[in-house]
Order: sequence, then C-alpha cells, then structure tokens
Amino acid sequence: SGGKPKVPNMIKTLALQLGPDFMTDILEVETLDHARLALTLSYSWHFDLAMDADNPQKIFSVRDFTGDACKAIASKVRTTVAQETFEHFHKNSARIIRASVLGMDGG
Repeated sequence: SGGKPKVPNMIKTLALQLGPDFMTDILEVETLDHARLALTLSYSWHFDLAMDADNPQKIFSVRDFTGDACKAIASKVRTTVAQETFEHFHKNSARIIRASVLGMDGG
C-alpha cells in the first residue's frame, strides 16, 4: 500500500526493510455527535525477529504489511473516536488515539 490515505497494491518491492521506520496514513473518523474529522496519523515500527527466531521467513508471509497495519489501526481509532463527543475528543485526542492503538486507558 502507498499514498495517503493508503491505496492497496500501489508499491511493488523486492525488499522488506526491518525498520525502524515509520508510515503515515489519513483516515476519516466520526464522533458520537456526528462531527467528521480527517486525522493524519504516523506510526513508528520495526520487526522484532527475536520473537520468532525459529522461523524468520514468517515476516514475508504477509502480502501488504503497510496496508494491513494501517487498516487495523484505523479501525481501532474509528471505533474509539465514535464513542467520544467532539468536545471531549478535541481536548484529549492524543491520549484517546494512543489508548485505542496501544491499549492503554484513555481516561
């Protein structure tokens, strides 16, 4: 995937960088009181090969790592933002987004 927002099959590559690296995506969200917002989010990541040292080829089994990761994160963010009013989200957006992505208590 490439572009912002992410478009499937945009990038064809022969190499997979293990990171650290980052990716950016733009996603539309809607609050509980129906305010529509476009969020630009950037994610820092790296592959941790020590987690599966017996099968390092496993990281190549995912066809579109970037697209899959961005879709999964966007879904979590959209679900969380949909439960917040615009006012509350506006005041606490960073904490709410971190909580939805990292699973921490958003408060």
